[in-house]
Amino acid sequence: MKVSYKWLNEYFEGKAPAPKKIEDLLTMHSMEVESVADLTQTSRGLDAEKDFVLDVKTLPNNNHSCLCHRGIAREIGALVDLKPNLYSRKFISDKEFPCQSERKLEVKIEDGKLCRRYIGRVVENIKVGPSPVWLKEKLETLGQRSINNVVDATNFVMLEIGQPMHAFDADKIKSEIVVKNAVKGQKITTLDKKEVELDESILLITDGQNPLAIAGVKGGNFAELEISTKNIILESANFNPTLIRKTAQKIKIQTDASKRYENDLTSELSGESIDILTKLIVEIAGTSETKVGIIVDNYPTKQEKVELGISAKEASSIIGVEIKDSDIEDIFNRFQFVWKKDGDQFVVTVPVERLDLRIKEDLAEEIGRVYGYEKIKDIPVPQNNEKVKIDKGFVYKEEIRRILYQEGFSEVINYSFTDKGEVELVNPMSPERRFLRTNLTDGIKESLEFNARYSELVEMPQIKVFEFGHVFKNSGEGSNFVIGVKNPVGLKKPKEKEVLENTLKILSENIGTEFSLRQSASSPQQSATSEASVAEFDFIKILEKLPEAIEYDFSEIGDKTKKYKKISQFPFMIRDIAVFTPEGTKAESVFAIIEKEAGELMIKNRLFDVFNKTTSDGVTKTSYAYRLIFQSYDRTLTDDEVNAIMTKITEKMNKNEGWQVR
Repeated sequence: MKVSYKWLNEYFEGKAPAPKKIEDLLTMHSMEVESVADLTQTSRGLDAEKDFVLDVKTLPNNNHSCLCHRGIAREIGALVDLKPNLYSRKFISDKEFPCQSERKLEVKIEDGKLCRRYIGRVVENIKVGPSPVWLKEKLETLGQRSINNVVDATNFVMLEIGQPMHAFDADKIKSEIVVKNAVKGQKITTLDKKEVELDESILLITDGQNPLAIAGVKGGNFAELEISTKNIILESANFNPTLIRKTAQKIKIQTDASKRYENDLTSELSGESIDILTKLIVEIAGTSETKVGIIVDNYPTKQEKVELGISAKEASSIIGVEIKDSDIEDIFNRFQFVWKKDGDQFVVTVPVERLDLRIKEDLAEEIGRVYGYEKIKDIPVPQNNEKVKIDKGFVYKEEIRRILYQEGFSEVINYSFTDKGEVELVNPMSPERRFLRTNLTDGIKESLEFNARYSELVEMPQIKVFEFGHVFKNSGEGSNFVIGVKNPVGLKKPKEKEVLENTLKILSENIGTEFSLRQSASSPQQSATSEASVAEFDFIKILEKLPEAIEYDFSEIGDKTKKYKKISQFPFMIRDIAVFTPEGTKAESVFAIIEKEAGELMIKNRLFDVFNKTTSDGVTKTSYAYRLIFQSYDRTLTDDEVNAIMTKITEKMNKNEGWQVR
């Protein structure tokens, strides 16, 4: 959220800490300030005073109250013990309102769980026009475009105290507001002229028939304000945060309003907001004939008052440093909490906008962050002589891993998201992966196929992999184990099924329960073009047959001698070279030439064939055949580049007496 320092300073009547000080305070005690922009030299076409804009990254727990200037001002006030004003400016009194409007307005809510409060108010005979300079400056400093005095006033209230507001042209609608769900296939054209198709899950603000706005997200153009608008209906409402988040995601429209609603706001804020918005509009858009209607408030379930208690002893135990009663009193007063003392308990009446304070640990956190986490000293963890309870599933997984590693298997971790399944995601990461997997077999087959194409690169003449993972069905979540074997193209032996059966036999003998193909949820899969054998087991059922793990040597986990390096993201190239050499020539002599001429681009090599041949003249020669793999870490290699290296190797070998590259 972008925050104007000048605007903040108005809460403190010019006594706010310097921008740098605010940055440090908020970052160390409340929320991160990502940047502070100096607008002194920035020309905005206005005669503005010196200002700074703080880009504040509010956290989920303070989004209820801090997505506005007043919330940030209260945070600063608590941290420096400086009481901020209720508002950044003075509003006119209710007594200064002109004549009362006699225009009737009715507000209906069909579902009180989705729309938790809706306040409407008619204001007649106003004049829509440009905003005063001070209001334009506030909005444009924060990157907001000034539209007109009424719309700008609604945005001011949102940025001032956090409540999104809206205004409709009262003459374009009936004197009725109905909050109800859309009908499937219904459409609305938004203020930015986009047509949005709706369904039953989307909540609308209507006049009983025509859609006026997508609740909590975006206004429609049906009752849009124009320069000729004279009579308006003001809206101040509160909506279910989950509903607003889902709606914004579904229609792919994110707004300042939806951001605040989806983080949850107190319903109590709606009443305060309609009051100051009315006063502001009368001040900057009112005429001598302006009339203000009564507030029509539909409030199905009033927000309950919350009280929390905590003692100094409890706070000290939670925070980890001794907190005195006087410290708690001081901190609660800084937050302007209403509190009383009941024995050793401080009983706090939680401010209505502080939806993050619901348990005593929340109060302890408030105390701790103002008191200063830097004051908490390190305390050695006391020695625990209790016997550690061994996790049965962990132990047997580790044992299975150990056995399979010894048999040449590698562990893989595949995506839980797939293109088919029984459980569909509400908000998928991609349309191609909208479901949760029901088995591990499909994923392991993809791994086998993929790795078989790179068998030379990964130095696995036969691909052998396994996976532990969760599966998701309508009946619930499960934990499975899958193992698979596949031969690369051209390799016929050893057969995959034989290798798999032998491995399962070794597992059965060492683990103490049977692993067999007949127990597998997936039969070994084989075809003429792509051979693979896969077996999948319900790991929970396997554990049920095994005894409890009494002890385990955790020091054996992991090979600390191994070193890892980054894998290149660029393609690799394979070249074979075979050379006849005089009898008695060592393979090391051949490889020495290859290594020198190939350079750093050769990342792997393998001697795959050696044989002796006696020529017609009776001379015996030895043939060595190497497979060379070339790859770069910073570019894609070309054929010409690799061919040039192979030419150098060939020429160097042919220069040796009795050597001939074939």
